[in-house]
Amino acid sequence: MGRPPESMAAGSSSKASAGVRQLSGQLSTVQRRHRAPYVALRALEKTDEGELAEASADGLDAEILRLLIPATLAVFLDPAMALIDTVIVGRLGMHQLGAVGLSNMVFFFVTVFFSFLLVVTTPRVADALALNNRREASTAAIHNLWIAGVIGAGLSAFLWCSAPALIGGFNPTAAVAALAVRHLRIRSLACPAALLLFVANGAFRGARDTKTPLAAGVAQNFVNLSLDLLLVLALGVGVAGAASAATAAQYTGAAVMLYMMTRKELLIPGDMGSLPPPKQWAETLKPGVPFAFCIAAVVTALLTATNLATALGPVALAAHTIVKQIVDFAMAIFGTFSTVAQSLVATCLGKGDRAEARRYVKRLLQMGVSVGCVTATAILLGRNVLPQLFSPDPTVIAAAATALPVVAASMPLAPCALSLEGTVLGASQITWVGGRTVLSAAAALGFFSLVCSARSNSQREDIDSRQGEQQRSTS
Repeated sequence: MGRPPESMAAGSSSKASAGVRQLSGQLSTVQRRHRAPYVALRALEKTDEGELAEASADGLDAEILRLLIPATLAVFLDPAMALIDTVIVGRLGMHQLGAVGLSNMVFFFVTVFFSFLLVVTTPRVADALALNNRREASTAAIHNLWIAGVIGAGLSAFLWCSAPALIGGFNPTAAVAALAVRHLRIRSLACPAALLLFVANGAFRGARDTKTPLAAGVAQNFVNLSLDLLLVLALGVGVAGAASAATAAQYTGAAVMLYMMTRKELLIPGDMGSLPPPKQWAETLKPGVPFAFCIAAVVTALLTATNLATALGPVALAAHTIVKQIVDFAMAIFGTFSTVAQSLVATCLGKGDRAEARRYVKRLLQMGVSVGCVTATAILLGRNVLPQLFSPDPTVIAAAATALPVVAASMPLAPCALSLEGTVLGASQITWVGGRTVLSAAAALGFFSLVCSARSNSQREDIDSRQGEQQRSTS
């Protein structure tokens, strides 16, 4: 039966409660013969539920913002650090900048395939904490930490050995390739830390804590910046110094997260000797298959778009890079809606409260539309100004400004899509997310195919036209 809302006046609350109890007693004896009390009871329940939902709207907003604000601030850290890192490395020269960018892209694409560890950890920790069982939450986190560590070590060996082949697949110049291989091999040492961070972030999401990852992100980026200044600029170590700074920073972030997990009793040190059984390995790695397809589809679409922009010429490639940076920044901010949805839904489902989960999702969708519309307006109004932050070339700025209205049109629905994605992930339904992503990527690849076909036809017509002109001039 419906519960009296906490915010109702004492008089109305007691009357409603008394009415519900009275009708409940009548129902037990005469509901088979008389339906009126039952109808009245349901009416009172619906009234109570409606008032409860209205009274708790502020509570929903407060809980969502409590998670959303730190998560959003954490999102600003990585792009800001990436920008500063680019400026520092850019002082070394064009080849060094290209090499570091290429190496970081390969490192990201390889490690992001295992980000499903975050998604798997969140609901397990949330379920255990919903039952107030911190021992079980600790065991779930520790098992996934062991799995992440083992996979990370293997991934480091793979990247170290295959760095020349992976870098060579992008056909860089010999100077860029040599620098990129050196950078990637040092970065490969950070694979265990990168995967441990996935598990730790998942554990804190399950605990409805986004402040601790923010603090760890601040520490990580502070170490990265400090070592960049020391190794790259002061000591002149070059790309190896930049790679060492990034690697040390990731281990710093992982150490801070693990320490805070012990402080908040999400990780009990005495349980660290508990190794994951084969069944746990299977349950953890099984969601990785659809997630791998999801990541592969996204990577394929991104690489295809980059190759297409490259084929269109340097102006198109530069404009594509600018637009991609703006989109990536916006989507990183919108990604916090997925983070919050995953955390809240996993916790609600752990308590068996689907109604509360639905209320959170509905409110996140409403907030998402508002944020998306504001972002779309900002991009549309600033389409001629934003590209100037990245390039002084007027042709590049004009090309990017032409594409930004299309980007703005997609912004209002982006936070909603990510909120729903977080909802599905919070319910441990990774297969649905993988299927949706594959379909989206297939649609994008189909569009790219049409563009390539149209471009080929246009080039063929240009060639035929030139040949015809040459024949006429010769005759």
